[in-house]
Amino acid sequence: MTRRRMIAALAGCLAACLIGVSPSHAANWADSLFAEKAHHFGPVPRGAKVKHEFVLTNRLGEPVTILNLRPSCGCTSGRASASTVNPGESAVVEAQMDTRNFLGEKATILFATLVTASGREAEVRLHVTSHILADIVLNPGSIDFGTVVKGQAGAQSLTIDRINGTNWRFERMVSASRAITAQLVETKRDAAGAVSYRLDVAIKPDAPAGPIRDEIRLMSNDREARSVPVMVTGWVRGDLSASPSLLTMGEVVSAEGKQGKFIIRASQPFAITGVEGVGDGFSVTPPDGSRKAMHILSVAYKPDEGTTRGDLRHVFRVSTDIPGEPPLDLTATVHVAP
Repeated sequence: MTRRRMIAALAGCLAACLIGVSPSHAANWADSLFAEKAHHFGPVPRGAKVKHEFVLTNRLGEPVTILNLRPSCGCTSGRASASTVNPGESAVVEAQMDTRNFLGEKATILFATLVTASGREAEVRLHVTSHILADIVLNPGSIDFGTVVKGQAGAQSLTIDRINGTNWRFERMVSASRAITAQLVETKRDAAGAVSYRLDVAIKPDAPAGPIRDEIRLMSNDREARSVPVMVTGWVRGDLSASPSLLTMGEVVSAEGKQGKFIIRASQPFAITGVEGVGDGFSVTPPDGSRKAMHILSVAYKPDEGTTRGDLRHVFRVSTDIPGEPPLDLTATVHVAP
């Protein structure tokens, strides 16, 4: 058994022992909502950013709110696909690890705080572990396009370097993304065993508006580190935009609630044809059906009886009559005082 395999096997045993301990921090109802609560990324290059999606399925008879995601280490972050999960629905809690400052085995925890509509609260521990290699380095650790305008293709590159890799090479790339293209070029191979590649990634001109959150896997001939993951993120901005991007409505201390406004713009006159997401105390002023280049969408929040307290996050989906333009998601937050 090689050194890498021995380390990976020992790490797997340790993780199994730690996960097998029944913690007292979370109620059984919260733990049972997750299909899995631990993931090992396996061998990954130093500098790589890796992510894993934990699936939460609400099997209860009442809504569940993902109140907070808190990592145990600054190298880890989390995001949820929804803040409130109704009975029978599912949401994804993504755990991301940045490996650039570590070598060897690295284990962290993402603490997910859940609360039901009736007030039951619990914390679930989501474990993520990587074995960070010293001989393969990504620079930078991921591809991030930031915000690009639809139709104006953006391009980014990163390098993959390996020492002592005389016979090491990549054989193919794997990606399910329809929004990006990628090209891998070998740039160095010397007698000392140093090998370098450059990965060029571009957004397709016809990529749809919305978020890009994909992964390219570079498959090598190394059986112990077969796959090198490269995270690709960005946002393709369509013709439709909203200001503010996040509406912070402040603290609710009385039954009067809070109000706020989104300004929705486009380069051409348009009509708002529908707004999804009304409910749970949130409401919007119905659109008047007129066609103009700017609309004001008024949002209000009033706490209902038995409303969950604390920080609430709500998403509205706005549809328009602009041909080919996807719905625009607007996020509002409010803090409901105890």
